Amino acid sequence: MEYYFKANDDNEYGPLEQAQIRDWLGQGRMDGNSQVRSADSEDWSPLSGHPELSELLAPPRSTPPPPTPSSQADAIHYAPHRGSMILTFGILGIACCFPFGIAAWIMGNTDLAQIEAGMMDPSGKGTTNAGRICGIIGTIIAIIGCGAQLLIFALNFSQM
Repeated sequence: MEYYFKANDDNEYGPLEQAQIRDWLGQGRMDGNSQVRSADSEDWSPLSGHPELSELLAPPRSTPPPPTPSSQADAIHYAPHRGSMILTFGILGIACCFPFGIAAWIMGNTDLAQIEAGMMDPSGKGTTNAGRICGIIGTIIAIIGCGAQLLIFALNFSQM
């Protein structure tokens, strides 16, 4: 059913559906004393005098309003990446201490697998991969260095 609403300045608004009246009540544009008439009548009466509209005046149910969408509500919670640590280990593996290179290689492979599986924060993929590559290079340099040391030792031992 449709209704007309008379504002305090005697302007008439309508026809209005119940949904629009509910909205206007929520906005404070109308209240129980607002003058309303049905579309098929010329008699104005308070909104509270219309039984079919009185339910709109009832206080809202105690259910909480639906949560508003936010960027954090939709965000997927990932495990934090360890890209900076892996890169540091990789650089240390090249510079001075090859066990750090091995650790960077292993940790980098593990973390990249977790990033690809969607379990770890993908923003650290580049840093993690760089650390893994540094770890591989550091390990290869260490293996070549140890091999060269063994070869030198073996040549010196054979000349005795």
